[in-house]
Amino acid sequence: MEGPVLLAADIGNTAITLGAFRGTRLLGQWRLPTQRGRSSESYGKDVLGLLRSEIPRAEVGAFVFGSVVPELDRVFKAMARRRLGVPPVVVTPRSDLGIRLRVRKPSEVGVDRVLNTLAAHRLHGSPAVVLDFGTATTFDCVGEGGDYLGGSILIGPALAARSLAWGTSKLPEVKVRPAGGFIGRDTAECIRVGLFQGYLGMVREVLRGTLKEMPAGRGVRVIVTGGWGGAFAPHLPRNILAPDLTLQGLRLAHGLISH
Repeated sequence: MEGPVLLAADIGNTAITLGAFRGTRLLGQWRLPTQRGRSSESYGKDVLGLLRSEIPRAEVGAFVFGSVVPELDRVFKAMARRRLGVPPVVVTPRSDLGIRLRVRKPSEVGVDRVLNTLAAHRLHGSPAVVLDFGTATTFDCVGEGGDYLGGSILIGPALAARSLAWGTSKLPEVKVRPAGGFIGRDTAECIRVGLFQGYLGMVREVLRGTLKEMPAGRGVRVIVTGGWGGAFAPHLPRNILAPDLTLQGLRLAHGLISH
């Protein structure tokens, strides 16, 4: 055994992404659906079940999480103590990570956006714009010194597809996937084209305007992450695809908080 494993949990509105690190190396990652109302015992059973085939429980020496679902904070704190046998490290927007939140209301910034800022600055360099494709798609602007400058929030692609089906009588819910053209030949294909090409156009326009307003102009890195990042990254300019960016932010935050 090379050293204890750090288990990190990014608790989002739709999914909980888990990552296991040994040092700086990501050993594996897993996803669970976010289910409000579940107990720490229930979540603990699932987490240990995911880890069992690759990482013995005895090797887990630390647990860190960040959450945008406040009602699950208590649940995961209890899970860490009872099922993992380690004290939890909780990252919040108020954690001392060396990042200044240069916005009007710092308390309103989601911890996932702070973690993306930290990882982008430390691992990829700044200035940068992080596009995180999740339940919502967020644009996080990182200043040259690593400060969080603000950004924008769009509805996520899957939620857009679901909303279209919910709000109409005859249109089906379709899976979002890349579309090669602009003319659909049946209803489902029409929706798929509209969702992907329309969403891509919206993202490109917001990115264009964001880069124009960034202080450093042309020297800004574009970093793409999140569950839908892989689908959209090939269609966006000069970007770095970093699917584990938020987990890396949790790893870095744990090192800053626990030392």
